[in-house]
Amino acid sequence: MFRIRYPDDLPITARREEIVATIQRHQVVILAGETGSGKTTQLPKMCLEALGDSQGTIGCTQPRRVAAMSVSKRVAEELGVPWGREVGCKMRFSDDTSRETRVKFMTDGILLAEIQSDPMLRAYSVLILDEAHERSLNIDFLLGYLVTLLKKRPDLKLIVTSATIDTEAFSQAFGGAPIIEVSGRTYPVEIRYMPLVTEEDDFGFIDGAVAAVENALIETNDGDVLVFMPTERDIRDTRDLLDGRLGREFEVLALFGRMASAEQQRVFEPGRKRRVVIATNVAETSITIPRIAVVVDTGLARMSRYNPRTRTKRLPVEAVSQSSANQRAGRAGRVREGLCIRLYEQDDFEKRDRFTMPEIQRANLAEVILRMKAFKLGEIETFPFINPPSSAAIRAGYDLLHELGSLSDTHELTPLGRELAKLPLDPTLGRMLLHARTEGVLPEMLVIASGLSIPDPRERPEEKKELANAAHKAFASPDSDFLSLLKIWNAAPDPLERSRNSLRKFCRTSFLSFTRMQEWRDIWKQLVDIFGTSDRSDKSDPSDKIHRSILVAQLGHIAVKEDRNLYKTSGNREVMIFPGSNLYERREKNAKPKPGQDKAKQPAWIVAGEIVHTSQLFARTVAKVQPDWIAELGAHLCTYKHSEPHWNEKAGRVTCVEKVMLHGLEITRRSIDYLKVDPVAATQLFIRGALVEHQDSAITLRFYAQNNALRQKIETMLTRVRSNRVYAVEERLFRFYNARLKNISSIHDLNRVVKERTETEPRFLIATEADLTGGEEFEAELQQFPDQVSLANSVIPVTYNYKPGQEQDGVTVKVPVQLAGHLTTGQVQWMVPGMREEIAAALLRALPKSIRRDLMPIDPKAREIATEFDPGTGDFLAAMAAFISKRYGMRIQASDWAPGSIPAHLQPRIELHDTKKNTVVASSRDLSTLHAEVEKEAHRRTDAWDRLLPKFERFALQSWSFGDLPESILVEQIGHAQVFGYPALVLRDGEVDVRLFKTKAEAIKTSPAAVRKLAENLLAKDIAWLGKELKSFDGNRMKTAESTQKSFSCLHSVAKTPAPNASLSDQAHEHILAHLLRLKPLFPLTEKRFQQLTETFRRDLPAVVHRTKTLYAQIHDQRSKLLALTKRYPGLEADLQRLVPPDLLLKTPHEQLQHLPRYLKAIQVRNERWQNNPAKDTDKQLLITDFATWPQEVPKANHEAFRWLFEEYRVQVFAQELGTAQPVSVKRLEALMEV
Repeated sequence: MFRIRYPDDLPITARREEIVATIQRHQVVILAGETGSGKTTQLPKMCLEALGDSQGTIGCTQPRRVAAMSVSKRVAEELGVPWGREVGCKMRFSDDTSRETRVKFMTDGILLAEIQSDPMLRAYSVLILDEAHERSLNIDFLLGYLVTLLKKRPDLKLIVTSATIDTEAFSQAFGGAPIIEVSGRTYPVEIRYMPLVTEEDDFGFIDGAVAAVENALIETNDGDVLVFMPTERDIRDTRDLLDGRLGREFEVLALFGRMASAEQQRVFEPGRKRRVVIATNVAETSITIPRIAVVVDTGLARMSRYNPRTRTKRLPVEAVSQSSANQRAGRAGRVREGLCIRLYEQDDFEKRDRFTMPEIQRANLAEVILRMKAFKLGEIETFPFINPPSSAAIRAGYDLLHELGSLSDTHELTPLGRELAKLPLDPTLGRMLLHARTEGVLPEMLVIASGLSIPDPRERPEEKKELANAAHKAFASPDSDFLSLLKIWNAAPDPLERSRNSLRKFCRTSFLSFTRMQEWRDIWKQLVDIFGTSDRSDKSDPSDKIHRSILVAQLGHIAVKEDRNLYKTSGNREVMIFPGSNLYERREKNAKPKPGQDKAKQPAWIVAGEIVHTSQLFARTVAKVQPDWIAELGAHLCTYKHSEPHWNEKAGRVTCVEKVMLHGLEITRRSIDYLKVDPVAATQLFIRGALVEHQDSAITLRFYAQNNALRQKIETMLTRVRSNRVYAVEERLFRFYNARLKNISSIHDLNRVVKERTETEPRFLIATEADLTGGEEFEAELQQFPDQVSLANSVIPVTYNYKPGQEQDGVTVKVPVQLAGHLTTGQVQWMVPGMREEIAAALLRALPKSIRRDLMPIDPKAREIATEFDPGTGDFLAAMAAFISKRYGMRIQASDWAPGSIPAHLQPRIELHDTKKNTVVASSRDLSTLHAEVEKEAHRRTDAWDRLLPKFERFALQSWSFGDLPESILVEQIGHAQVFGYPALVLRDGEVDVRLFKTKAEAIKTSPAAVRKLAENLLAKDIAWLGKELKSFDGNRMKTAESTQKSFSCLHSVAKTPAPNASLSDQAHEHILAHLLRLKPLFPLTEKRFQQLTETFRRDLPAVVHRTKTLYAQIHDQRSKLLALTKRYPGLEADLQRLVPPDLLLKTPHEQLQHLPRYLKAIQVRNERWQNNPAKDTDKQLLITDFATWPQEVPKANHEAFRWLFEEYRVQVFAQELGTAQPVSVKRLEALMEV
């Protein structure tokens, strides 16, 4: 199976028998092998030999992916087996192993991740932890975990190895494990020290490295050069300089961890040219780069250091340890005699630490705890670290994580903690930046956060103190020291500028430390590399959002003002604002406040970057904050006190006063929903305040209107009969609601509950008469006041109101307008039986005294008239006079009653309804007035439209010179009916007209093209640039002079949509303009919105062009890969033709273009699953076939929406794990098919 051979030229080969025997006899072996000894490639083979025929995988960890990949391929080659089978490699995002794999290389992070799923690591029989000297958190975690695991698995063997290692410490950690030391290759490496000494101010390590490379290439005739740089940015700068100086005879390559595998492999495949490889410390250990003869060592590396004073994690570039420097030098002696040029003094080297400090001793323990929680590595207090942290530091870490909201009360990760754990940053800094991203101020916070991690760059020399103060005053921000950092940054030269001379000059004139400014810039660049940054689209003042982002991570450093410069902070401590702060208030001699001037300049609340105790307690780097921010962002730390619950009609909910406390400080008093405090009392207050005591609340639900109408009806009835039972109705209504409503304190809550319950209980909360009357019998009385009456051969609804003095008081009858002409006073006035006796009595008492005397007593006569009188269909008063005259033998005429003899509340109020429009045409208690109104409207005509058009419409416009267009214009009012016109823009023969249409649909149809034309006229130069920019979009396609001329013509007639077979640049041109030159929404058509459209076009055009090109290339790359598949499911080509037609950019809106890669990925996923299970794919295809004829069934107005929803449905059916951009279901698709 394996061909195990050992190269004779490797020093470790001579120790093979000793090493194999030690592995067989001991569970743990510590091996210190010098650079070039061959330990990395030969140890896996020795483990195979030591294990013999026993089963189990040999796991080999490397700190970096590039090392894991290259070493695994080398070992597979030496064992004579295919890479990826018996010998494989697993890294993040790639797994090149199989079931036959016996030797598995991986990064230490992969092994940590595997512990989560296989805590006993039963898949392994041997583990080799290479490069353990680096003592990263991952390595320390693994070492600590394996100390415990080895006791549970005596069959598991562990080999800890590196070129430079503190062997005794590792041996003691594993119970006195044996130590084997192996020497390196015999190739000598000359160490040459060339410190950076020059008269030029801006001659840095990059320039020194470039000079050293040039000298080395001149000094040697063959072999390559390896240059160690601290950061990727330095690599790029160095590569740019070397490319410009060395010429074509040399090849300059980069190597760093985040490079693509294909790019990394170029380093290991040398060609004919001599090479210069520029690398980070990824090339420091494990890997062997061929032909390296010279190493140029800057002596620097980017390290991670936590500053507990500022609660920030720094990422400085620091001097490497002696062990790391020796590792780098060893790269030159792997295959031949070599040279190592160190760009620093020999004394500097000898003063450096022997080993790199373990990361556990230079990291924020909050971050350590967070990572241990995320990787489920146990509790930090009991974890067997080789160098365990102190208990006080552990407690501080827990406290900070709780304050940041990352851990629950039981020390479990919260959702925010899980997100924070994904960031390779200190939790406090990460919390600030995460919130800054939410607030939309990430670019500003990257500057401030990096500035907070260094000492104050401002200098105040004693001999130039006044000059320094004057210079620093330019950076002062009256309410924030944090913003002063931002002002310094913005005033400084561009941080991406290569030369340092301008920065030195700026620092000299501004009294700033050049060293600290340079450190600030370095940290900022590193953070930008992690987070990325872009300009904010919101141009408003970002100050508040910046301070909110700082506050969320510094809730323990808030303070409230007590006196001038004196604040009270947590623990009832008094803290003084530091005198160097912008917010420090100095007492001015003989200063009198001006009239109206606010004496209290200092803010009521501040947040401090740090609180320190020197001569007294000082708050440093402070800013003004709002108490509402503290209550909002520190809600998980606050305590609350409540009082004064009441129904707030304006807010539409039951509220109370809440006092918010944090760290013993009263943050704010505010009005909140009382439901959160006492649900039962809140519900009762809501019922009384919103549903019972106020009958005009802003509630539009059906039950509320019906219950109020029923209540009013009963109360009105009881009032008319003078019954004191009216007062019981309100209390019965309260009990009715209270028995049915729970946990409701607002109109919003009520709407939600009613919507949910009415689906199963249509009459939920609708009270009956029995509910409000308590079972008492009112039928005899209520029957006298019917809900509907028969008039003019129709059943007409009747309503009652008891609102004395108001228009709606009394009876209202709702009559269709077409029946108005058939109504008579005889029909209307006598229609309510319960009112007849009162009407009769009123009329009898309104008669002249000479007549009224003969009708005494009035009340018996009124009851007789109410019972016996029938007015018929004529005039009511005439019929009443005739009846009284006949019944009582008197002579009475209708004219005997003066106008107003019948009180208003006894005269029915008639509302004329337009049943088609569902509107009230007119209302009155005078029937003759209504007859006249109906007659007048029937004969009214107007020519207002014709008169308005010449005044409004304009023609042949080339620019937006007509101001704002209203969405509608009232043309005329015919009676109660209003006629509107709808302004719009119309494109006609290349010119724009302002027109007035009778329907809004016409306005919507014509306006978009006209708006675009006006925008094209204004943006002609920008559109011309677009045309030039897109000429390269056709790629290497051959173009004739005629097609070039045609393309040029298209660029100058952009309003015309290109033909489907137009060039790619023409299609892209139309695609981009169609996306950017449209108003969304279309209305209102105002000049301000048009100007915003053109400004947005200018701002977004480059980004949209770039995005279009990128997406187009990605889409066609995916399409090509799919077409290259040898096995394709039936219909794959048709799916590709549908998604990626020749005129893709014409048929696909820009908003949908971003989703096409996901749709194509879904095709790939489907094809893979089809190969595994064709029958299942056929079943899924049936779900798609149901909608195969959708173009004929879906209304044209819904075609576009259906098309893209259908594509999302395909993703859901065939590749659900990819997710959909919008909710999708069969029901939603069917809804779009309905007309």
